Amino acid sequence: MVSIWHDAAQAFAVAFPAPLQGLLFWATASLVVHVCQRLVEHTAFSVDPPSRRVSASHASLGIGCIVWALDVVGLFMYDELAHHTVALDLVPALSGLIIMAVSTRLTIPTLSTSANRLHIAVAGAGLAAGMLLAHFAITQDQVRSFAAVNWMAIVLAAAIALCLATWTSIRHRAAKLSVLTSHILRRSWEEKAVCGAAILLLHWLLINTFPLSSAPAGDTARHGALLISVLVFGTALAVEQMRNMHFDAGRQQLLRRGLSMMRGSSMAHNPDRDLQLSLIADRLPDLLQPDRLALHFQPIVDLRQPGAQFEALLRVKDPALGPLNPEIFLLACELQGRTADVDRMIMRNALDSLAAWRGQGLLQVTISVNVAPVTLMAPGFADWLHIELAQRALPHRTLRLEMTEHSVIALGAPMVEALQALRTLGIAVVLDDFGTGYSSLGMLAELPVAGVKCDRLFVQQLASDARRQSLLRHIGALARELGLSVVVEGVETTGELQAVAAAGLHAIQGYLYSRPIASASVPSWYNTEMPPRRKALQALLTPPALLSSQPPGADFLHSVHPSHP
Repeated sequence: MVSIWHDAAQAFAVAFPAPLQGLLFWATASLVVHVCQRLVEHTAFSVDPPSRRVSASHASLGIGCIVWALDVVGLFMYDELAHHTVALDLVPALSGLIIMAVSTRLTIPTLSTSANRLHIAVAGAGLAAGMLLAHFAITQDQVRSFAAVNWMAIVLAAAIALCLATWTSIRHRAAKLSVLTSHILRRSWEEKAVCGAAILLLHWLLINTFPLSSAPAGDTARHGALLISVLVFGTALAVEQMRNMHFDAGRQQLLRRGLSMMRGSSMAHNPDRDLQLSLIADRLPDLLQPDRLALHFQPIVDLRQPGAQFEALLRVKDPALGPLNPEIFLLACELQGRTADVDRMIMRNALDSLAAWRGQGLLQVTISVNVAPVTLMAPGFADWLHIELAQRALPHRTLRLEMTEHSVIALGAPMVEALQALRTLGIAVVLDDFGTGYSSLGMLAELPVAGVKCDRLFVQQLASDARRQSLLRHIGALARELGLSVVVEGVETTGELQAVAAAGLHAIQGYLYSRPIASASVPSWYNTEMPPRRKALQALLTPPALLSSQPPGADFLHSVHPSHP
């Protein structure tokens, strides 16, 4: 037993720091963990590739320099190193800084955004190795011999460094995922204090890895000046990085709001949505598969015409994230530059469904699919769409494309040319969410569009709002003058249906008629449920029905699909 303690004393020649020095280093290390966590979070919450690259570069450089400064400051804790710290040379110190910065640059992007635990573990091992190499580069002139290795110290140090890098990354990932079920669970100060204590132990183990050479007495004034210089450098860098992170977060929010407007999104901006965007961006390669992009179809009924039209609505479900809001998913695709890819996948899935329905005898069915401006304006899109329709033997008249009105109007002449190319092929384009943006009636007269869809904004309180009724009548009259079709979406109650019909409009979409239907269920719905539903809607609009207290057909409609609250 005496021999074991003697060997241990020889192996750990540098004593553990005195309580005051150790406490100060522990507090500093905990603050460093906090700053590094915030920088990693900022990188992780970036969505578009340019922002991710810039954020990762800034975070990596900042983390590398701050951790380097902490390592150097730690050398001042030990009485045995009082003379060594004064003798630090510039070349070894800068070599350690370079190694630390390079290792963080190579690993931080994976540690902050990867959804694969194996990748996180590999990156964590790389970061741990970089931390060890950087420390040995800084202290290389103070080591008497690299041949004499304290294997106990180096194994424990490597294990602690690996656990710190990997565990904190996995913990960060878990906190990021928690936004889907509750508020973000950032690591508490108790956890940061534990990490700070682990860093203190790690630093002491690294100091005892190799035997130190003797050093001449140094100047105490130089000793204090060096300590202050490194502390000022690390503090200034941390403050600057935190400020830049704040300003960059504001810039990215402006970008997302702009793209949300281009897509006509009605979702309010909030921090939780930004977190979901970054999570979707992390998993986008797995999500962009045709079998992951399921479609439901909501019927559109025109009581004056036979047949039926169905709007394709995206449904995305991820094994880890669960059901995803389609608007957030599509915005993530936009920010990642994958909009054209996802739109073409959705288009193929929708056309496959239509071809399958026609094979089952549904020859009077048409579909409408939402398309982003960047997809429609891509070179060769009209030709690509013509080939896709021809491969499935689908007439061009069976497909309509929908686009938000402000995205069409904002893009001006190039968009008009793209719409004209589709019109030449016989593919109609409809303005979706009409009336919710900055409508330009002059531009509407110039656009080669086939119709408009009035947003639910027009339907809300329509039965009791004379101004909305007048506005809807004038839209219908204007559309008839221009030869455009009009669909009113969001019709959910009998009163809304009757008010829409009183305005002279006959094509509606909403829960009163039907909720979205899975693709495989459309033929059965078309053959069995659609005829009585059409009949029930028509009964609601006949004069006897309008006079009765309980319109005929209302019981049937509401028993199957009650009004959406």
